[in-house]
Amino acid sequence: MSMLPRFNQWSQRVTFPSCARAHLGFGSEYWKSDSRLYEGFKPLATHLHALGRKTTKSDLVYQLISQLLTDVLVAAGGVETSIIRLRAAVADLAIVVQKHQIRATNGIPHSIGAPAAITAWYAFSDVLTWSRTVVERVERPAGDRKSFPPQGLLPAIKPKRLAQKLTTLLASLRAGPVGRSRNLSNFVLHTALVRHPHTGAQVDESGRVVLPVPDLTGNRASNWYLLTWRDDQDGIALAEELWLSIQVFIDKLIESFEGAVPKRLRRV
Repeated sequence: MSMLPRFNQWSQRVTFPSCARAHLGFGSEYWKSDSRLYEGFKPLATHLHALGRKTTKSDLVYQLISQLLTDVLVAAGGVETSIIRLRAAVADLAIVVQKHQIRATNGIPHSIGAPAAITAWYAFSDVLTWSRTVVERVERPAGDRKSFPPQGLLPAIKPKRLAQKLTTLLASLRAGPVGRSRNLSNFVLHTALVRHPHTGAQVDESGRVVLPVPDLTGNRASNWYLLTWRDDQDGIALAEELWLSIQVFIDKLIESFEGAVPKRLRRV
């Protein structure tokens, strides 16, 4: 089995679609051509000019937008690599738990500091940050918000029907666990891991391995001590929810592009 089965399936659908004679996203019909919409246009034009390479404005725009769809798939592949590593680490921890018959005592979870616990914490954090990256590659604020509109896949889409479908899909993704964990992923990215990796994982009374993580509140926390832990959130379960949401989103994203193939490129 491939190491990344979903990512490879998605890439296959985009690169060799059964409904089109070219890869999905190929063709000017998909994209807005106004160079003023893209913050990378002038820097790219300057860079190519310095290299002595002559190119047209339309060619430059196409270079900026031609990989936007696959960039989103690559971010989703990042979630998949992370969940695979997390599952493997949890499986290793489960072996240790079974071997030593580790259980919580009197309702107090038992900590397990095996090396796989460190891997698990980093993998969980990667699931968070890659899930956030999927959203930002679909739509994110421009670096210079006064001069440019939002950047990413969605703002570059030209067909109104396709853009509306993507807007609905993105809203659904943001309303689910990916959106609810946004502040947590920001914390992990900019401040600290939710727990130090040497704190280990925990084992409950049934022998189940868990990664205790903070509540998914709507408030930003600038320090570890401002996090709250009321909801008994398990990072392993949260990671699986994030991965499921990403899979649903990418499947529907590709389906939307399949339904928007330009007439001249459709297979009869």
